[in-house]
Amino acid sequence: MFFAFGPEIGYKVLTASGVVGDSGKPQALYGYGFKSGGTAGVLTLFDGTSSVSPSVVVADQTGIISSTVFNSFGSGVVFSTGLFASFDGNVSRATFFVRQV
Repeated sequence: MFFAFGPEIGYKVLTASGVVGDSGKPQALYGYGFKSGGTAGVLTLFDGTSSVSPSVVVADQTGIISSTVFNSFGSGVVFSTGLFASFDGNVSRATFFVRQV
């Protein structure tokens, strides 16, 4: 499901793995950016409230050493059972542009 119109989106900054927005509530993700440290970090996005079953891996992205990587979508991608972001040890922070739907 995709949304191109609607209320303004907000942002959530995480410095460690965790739930983006309200736990278990659908979130529309419009984009994200994350910063890697001295090694290229990996950010994994799950549809769910954690990185364990029954969550579903939706996206996996590897960063660039000591740089911020941005990814934006033309419309919101809905994570119907919540949005959980998992960082490896090389991601220092991530910003998610989301709204609850």
